[in-house]
Amino acid sequence: MNTDTQLLKTAYKLRFEYYNFYENKESQWHDKYKNHNLYEIVVESFDYKYSEIGVVMPKLLEKFCVL
Repeated sequence: MNTDTQLLKTAYKLRFEYYNFYENKESQWHDKYKNHNLYEIVVESFDYKYSEIGVVMPKLLEKFCVL
């Protein structure tokens, strides 16, 4: 698996965790991932609907020059 695909999968995973495992404990998620290299990208993705993430996340990764 190439690096770009792995970064994208990791970004999706972090967003999924936020909404599915840290509901009502969002501050714990922020504390856990605040130093992660994809943190800012995932936080910005919260501005978008979950149904839009498949299109938006790759654009956010490019915007932050991670890909």
